[in-house]
Amino acid sequence: MDAPTVTLRVPPLADHVTLLRTVVSGIAARRDYTLEQVDDLRMAVEEAAVLLLRHGDGTPLELRAVVEDHQLQVELSTEVATPETVVDPSSFSWMILQALTDGLSTTVDGTTASLVLVKHRHHADHHAEGQG
Repeated sequence: MDAPTVTLRVPPLADHVTLLRTVVSGIAARRDYTLEQVDDLRMAVEEAAVLLLRHGDGTPLELRAVVEDHQLQVELSTEVATPETVVDPSSFSWMILQALTDGLSTTVDGTTASLVLVKHRHHADHHAEGQG
């Protein structure tokens, strides 16, 4: 059976980034992610969406969240004006995304640019055991 997937398309406007953040944080909260993990996902989605909006050609931004047992995979994509790298792996934005996620990749397929964010679910008590 395929993992449950949530797909959302929004106009390519900065005002709609809040909606993307809210959807992803709602999914994560319902899957028992810690508050810190929910915040990390929210910030990562915002950073990725803003990067794609900067390079987009005016077509809608699409979010695809795949809900698996122990991880949430969020793919954000849009059409770009020219096939190019959306994120430079040596950029500050890439470092932020790496710090907020457990997995990160970017692809450009033709004129479609995508950023894929992965966050593993760790329970609060699991983190507490590792500290101290």
